[in-house]
Amino acid sequence: MRSIALFWFLAVAACLAGPPTSKQRVSAGTWGGTGIALEVTEAGGTLEYDCAHGTISEPILLDGEGRFDVKGAHYREHGGPVRDGETANGQPVRYTGQVRDEEMTLTVRPEGRDEVIGNYTLVRGKPGRVRKCL
Repeated sequence: MRSIALFWFLAVAACLAGPPTSKQRVSAGTWGGTGIALEVTEAGGTLEYDCAHGTISEPILLDGEGRFDVKGAHYREHGGPVRDGETANGQPVRYTGQVRDEEMTLTVRPEGRDEVIGNYTLVRGKPGRVRKCL
């Protein structure tokens, strides 16, 4: 009798727990496109844009539909030399997008705002085409 009760308890607990939530990581390595180059690591990533650069401060995990939403920072750049007293303060941003096969769509937005800094399409293994400010 105890074993039957234990069986039903475990069966109900398994149903309530739902499916496992293991998320897939974005493949590490180079992803590139027009105006952007992304180097994905296990811990996040680094980005180079035309006249800017950025960091992703957490692993890029995909949901069941290949979407992601991660935190990071965006640093605007400018042409010419660095000015005396100039600091490289990054702006907190969200990097959102989706990966399908070897292609990634990426949107960069300031944290907590609807403004879009940029929309990009990247391909795994492709170097980015970035033009830095002069």
